[in-house]
Amino acid sequence: MGVMQTLTASGTAELSAPVREEEISVPAGIDAAMVDAIDRVRAPLRHWPTAISELYHKEVVRRLYREQHFLFLLGLLICLGSIVVDIMINPQMAGLGTVLRVLAVAPLVMFGMIAGARGWTSLVAFFVGASPIAFIAVLLHLSAQMPPDLAPRYVTATFLVVGLANIILPYSLRGLILFDCAALLVTTAMFGVRGLDVLAYNFDFLLIFALVAAATLPLAWRFEKLRQGNFLLTLRARIAGRELLKANRALHTLSETDPLTGIANRRSFERRFDSAILAPGSDGRRTDRIALMMIDLDHFKAFNDSHGHQAGDYCLTLVAETLDTLFKDAGGIVARYGGEEFIGAVRSSDPEIAANLAEEVRRTIASVLTPVEDTGRPMVTASIGVGVAPASAQLPREELIEMADAALYAAKEQGRNQVDIVEAEPAFADASMAR
Repeated sequence: MGVMQTLTASGTAELSAPVREEEISVPAGIDAAMVDAIDRVRAPLRHWPTAISELYHKEVVRRLYREQHFLFLLGLLICLGSIVVDIMINPQMAGLGTVLRVLAVAPLVMFGMIAGARGWTSLVAFFVGASPIAFIAVLLHLSAQMPPDLAPRYVTATFLVVGLANIILPYSLRGLILFDCAALLVTTAMFGVRGLDVLAYNFDFLLIFALVAAATLPLAWRFEKLRQGNFLLTLRARIAGRELLKANRALHTLSETDPLTGIANRRSFERRFDSAILAPGSDGRRTDRIALMMIDLDHFKAFNDSHGHQAGDYCLTLVAETLDTLFKDAGGIVARYGGEEFIGAVRSSDPEIAANLAEEVRRTIASVLTPVEDTGRPMVTASIGVGVAPASAQLPREELIEMADAALYAAKEQGRNQVDIVEAEPAFADASMAR
């Protein structure tokens, strides 16, 4: 005899996993293999996959530019603090030095800090490089106004500026090369405007300036590689954490899901019953009533023998989906208890909810499967035992199960395809509360 589905309602199990950690932020399309490949071949940033390169610029490079307040303040303090050197070396130049620093360097620093606060990364990148170049120009201009024996001190100070800039500026290696070229160009122009003879005379200085800039680039390159390596290690750890979180969630779902029917298993039911049904004040008042149902499919072994285990598994799945939908609609929970037996619970202030739900469950199960030939008899029926007690009694789950089991036995004795309800006696409930 064939079997035909006539589901009146369907649904799938949806377990509420206790894991509440937010998903670890890793953009889609990035996996561990991509990160490992970069690390294995030591690929430069320009050869990284687009997704990882964009993430690096977003999380590292842009953050470096946004956090330039310290560098701007430090540079401004060094710039203004060098006025003391003016006073010590040549007091007559202190006034001019102060004016040049305030007019040429301070505005660039202030604009850079404003751009950083607004998140204008491109402007920050410009000002963070323009500020030390302006300071170099100020030093060279002051050196031109000083006696020949004092001028080299200011000219030499520019070496320190370009060397420190190469180390602490957040540019990439290519960006630092552009910065050094711009600084060398400005320095050459500062000498050139004073005449070709002055430019020729200071050629050795320009050469040393270029050598200092070039000599500090490998150190800057090393810092950039360390930043990139740290980013890749962090990204690898985040990917591993994401995979571990997914695995934990999958394991949790498997541990609380019945593998055949896809609804909750006994372990999940016990946890959710204690937290969502039995707990004082759970989704209602202490004056609510708690109903626990034991649902057993009648003559299921005979059905299995007649139609085969595959049809039996199919039947259990259809029944489980139906129960899951009915109990969810009633605000309750349901699980597969074992074999062809299911367990459900509901909490409500309506004294009729338990009886109405149990009867609806019985009728619906009887209509889940119908024979190909109309015999007038349902292929699958269920006997249902219901244990009911006041929520305020706080009866343990085991006692409610015993009550429901007793009711289930009575339903079977009455001819099966029946609902029987056992309610806790007031005295029994009061005794439980006293305990």
